[in-house]
Amino acid sequence: MTTPLITDELPNSAITYIVKFLFSINLLFSYPLVLYPANIIVENILYDKMEKTRRRQMLKNITRTVMVGATVAITILLGDKLDKFLSILGALTCTPIAFTFPALFHLKSCAETNVQKFIDGSLVFMSLIIMVYCTYLGLMNWADTDEPMKINYDAIIAKLSTTE
Repeated sequence: MTTPLITDELPNSAITYIVKFLFSINLLFSYPLVLYPANIIVENILYDKMEKTRRRQMLKNITRTVMVGATVAITILLGDKLDKFLSILGALTCTPIAFTFPALFHLKSCAETNVQKFIDGSLVFMSLIIMVYCTYLGLMNWADTDEPMKINYDAIIAKLSTTE
């Protein structure tokens, strides 16, 4: 059975341990960059109207510490289901970022002809279908505790061919 971490599939050798070590260092140094936008949003909501004092700075530091602690706690609580959670989260958030929003922005700002508007509308519609489908697969995968969800394409093709 395969694991969700690709580094677990590497053979046991010195190179593998070096890759895992470098990957860990990468995660250690990139984590603050990932958390920074969320910190800025939360701090703007909480401390925007507060005047700049030492107390405000200490509260911002406490907020940052709580956010790091919360992400660590969520990761620990999810445990082995972290990859499944991230697949659902990715389906719900990354699909709109990658497909829906660019098509909507183009539709609102640049699309002039009916063909361009149709293509943008089609992209938005398809991206929403993709988002719902991937979220559904993620939720079904979450419910399946033993092995990842496998789609039986042969049964689907057989059913489609009998309906024709």
